[in-house]
Parts: sequence; structure tokens; C-alpha cells
Amino acid sequence: MTSPPAAASSATTRSDAARNRGRLLDAAAGLIAERGSDVDVREIARRAEVGMGTLYRHFPTKEALLDAALEHVFTSWAASATASLTGRAWPDLSRFLADALTRQTASPGLLDAYCQALPGQAGNTARQHCRQQVGPLIAELVRAAHESGELRPDITAEDVSLLLVALGRIAPVVPAPAWRRILHVSLDGLRATAATPLPGP
Repeated sequence: MTSPPAAASSATTRSDAARNRGRLLDAAAGLIAERGSDVDVREIARRAEVGMGTLYRHFPTKEALLDAALEHVFTSWAASATASLTGRAWPDLSRFLADALTRQTASPGLLDAYCQALPGQAGNTARQHCRQQVGPLIAELVRAAHESGELRPDITAEDVSLLLVALGRIAPVVPAPAWRRILHVSLDGLRATAATPLPGP
């Protein structure tokens, strides 16, 4: 039995709308990664190959579009990182940090958005999305590494997040072998076998 013409037309319209929304999110996420959130919506529309009317039908304001794009970025990051987990605590933590730095090196805007997710920083939207998507993953990696006895017991998920930001500032301005050496040194410092008392709470 064939679908009535009106129903088929409606399905096509919904499919086109979903495709255009996805293209807008991909374009916005790509431009945020390259340049940060200070990007012109007209450029997003051009990259997505849609008109401004289509953009505003899906996202009535620039803030709404960037909000959805940041959620898209952090969700994709968390999904990719989760899919790569092997169940071996220390290798998983080490690989997550290396992969995150590789992402941040290729996408400077991602680091800026990630930094907004730190306590005390501006950017409520980025903070919310990062905490919902990436934060639990970091917490789980830290928990597993504690349980395996490989991570020093006084290291918190926030410590790991701050380390990722610090290394993320270095990685884009030095060759990859250089930041990988510094990451290796940092990982050695996180090992339980290398622990000495930390200052402060």
C-alpha cells in the first residue's frame, strides 16, 4: 500500500529538516573547534550550505546554535573516548589524556570550551555540557585507576581535568613528540608508586 502524497511529502520535509539541522551542528562544531565561539552565524550557514532562513528556523539565536553545537562536540568526544575503553585502568586513563590532547591540538576552540567547564570560570553552557558528557568519564577513569591501585590515592578527577588544561595549553605550541614527553612525565607523577605528599587540600 503506497503512502498518501501528503504523508510522503511530510516525511520528506522532516528528513530534509533533520539533515539540515545536522549539517548546521557539524558546521558550527567545526568552526568552534577552529576559532572558538566568536564565529559569525553567516559563516556557519555557508559551511553548512543552507540559507540564513533555514538556520534561524532551527536555531532562533546564535546562542541557541552554539549551545547545541557545544553539546554535540562534547557528546561526540565522550562517546568516542568511551568506545575506546578496554577495562584496563591505567592504559585507559593514559590513552584518554593523550587522545584529548590530540583533539585539543587539532581544535583550539575545543580547549577554550573545555576551560570554561572548570569551576569558577565563565560559560555556564559549556560547563553544563562538559560536566554532563566528559566529566563523568574522567571521574570513572579516576575511580577505576584508584581501585586498581595504579593512581595515587590523593588525586581527584578535578586534578586530572586541570592537568588536561595545563597540557592543552602547551600541546598546540610545541611538536607532538615534545608534548608527549611532558605527558609521560606527568603520568609518572600520577602513579601511586611515585607519590609524595601533595600541598594543600
